[in-house]
Amino acid sequence: MRKSFKIALPAILTAGLLAFPGAFASSASASSSAATGAAGGSASAMALSVSGYCEPLARRFLCSVSVSGAVAPVAVRWYVNGYYIPSYDNRTFVGIGCQPTFSYDIRATVSDATGASADYHTVPTCRSGNP
Repeated sequence: MRKSFKIALPAILTAGLLAFPGAFASSASASSSAATGAAGGSASAMALSVSGYCEPLARRFLCSVSVSGAVAPVAVRWYVNGYYIPSYDNRTFVGIGCQPTFSYDIRATVSDATGASADYHTVPTCRSGNP
């Protein structure tokens, strides 16, 4: 005998979105692009913009950037005190270790397929204390 299971539709949709988080955004941008194309504009008319934050914790910064108006693929490059950190490539969230009382120059440069780029830049001071 075969068992039947009832699963709520929102649970199935949520599971799919968690497994494929870009699925929802892609369909929205596809419809947005179609609407823009119908209006006579282009999808590239939207400017690339970057926002972010670096939260100073004890001996560490937790930094995040978010991007809007980009055309995939998007590349993210992180720089700390002017030095490029390749191990952070294409990450939107990173943890950066630091020495208490020192200021750090942190920059994330985001570029997209059109060649557009934008920076997030901050100069936080490292906090002391236990992690």
